[in-house]
Amino acid sequence: MTMRTSGAVLCVLLMTTAPALAQDAPSGLAQAAAQGTQRAEQINQQQADQQQYEQPDSEFPVIGSDHLLKSLDELDRPLSPEEITAYGAAVQSQMPMTPELIRDYKRRVNESQKAAAQPATGFRPKAISDQVQVSLEAAAQTTAIKTSPGTISNLAFFDRTGKAWPIASYGVGRPNAFQVYAMQEGSNQLMITPLLPHAFTNLTVSLVGEDRPLIIDVETNEKVTQYRRDYQVDGLGPNAHVSTAVSAPPSRASNQVMMAFVQGAGIPQNATRLSTDEPSVSAWRYGKDLYIRTTSTLLSPSWTESQTGPGSVHAYKLKPTPVALISSDGSVKKVRIFQ
Repeated sequence: MTMRTSGAVLCVLLMTTAPALAQDAPSGLAQAAAQGTQRAEQINQQQADQQQYEQPDSEFPVIGSDHLLKSLDELDRPLSPEEITAYGAAVQSQMPMTPELIRDYKRRVNESQKAAAQPATGFRPKAISDQVQVSLEAAAQTTAIKTSPGTISNLAFFDRTGKAWPIASYGVGRPNAFQVYAMQEGSNQLMITPLLPHAFTNLTVSLVGEDRPLIIDVETNEKVTQYRRDYQVDGLGPNAHVSTAVSAPPSRASNQVMMAFVQGAGIPQNATRLSTDEPSVSAWRYGKDLYIRTTSTLLSPSWTESQTGPGSVHAYKLKPTPVALISSDGSVKKVRIFQ
């Protein structure tokens, strides 16, 4: 017991026994002694409890010592200062960070990874899928593909009748800037992905059975990227299907209106959509003419212009009519057209 403890006990004994001795010395002395002993035990217990919750001096700082010492209350016996120090050092070596620090660390890592995944502009480029008509003539205008790092641009080639035109060979001007590869041998598709954030080159594509190549410019772009582009070449490929039932007028690569109806996108805003009783047939009234889009062959009435796109999608321009006949899977169907 320390000097401070002894003094406290003595003070309590004096304060407790003095009144008793003054009244009745023989019997009061025994009673006062018992009360003093009880009070001393209470003070000793309070000091022992206080010492248990005090953090021992150690060269090892203990993180969360309050929680640590409180958790030690559940043990069957009190721990010595050396045991508390060793336990705290073990906890700190295994778990050097508090739950709050761990959560803050994870949040910062997540924000850093998110920023690293974003393009330098802070937003993803707009994805575009379209279709263009190209000519094999030497004076034809060169088309351009815009692509962005981290994306793939798919190029598909079709002939005038909408059939796939296989690729014989291809070459890229800067193979260290753009990776170009075919889907498979005999495919009509190429895939392009940029290897540099800023680059420009051109691509040469030779089609099976055609001596004249297609030249395509390829450049990176931060605002837009073409996920898919279908090239309809003004020519007949090895898979071309020419119908003998009707004589279709030649396609016009410059007729953007017909091309819009073939794609089903970019249709003029003042075109009025009509209803049909055949799901595979779509119809519009544009100006004084009727435009029909279908994967079937139109038999009647006769049309003034037609266009075939990828996937054997046909667009027909004809005079307005409430009924049309189409050939689908070897059978003739009557299609009603109404508002």
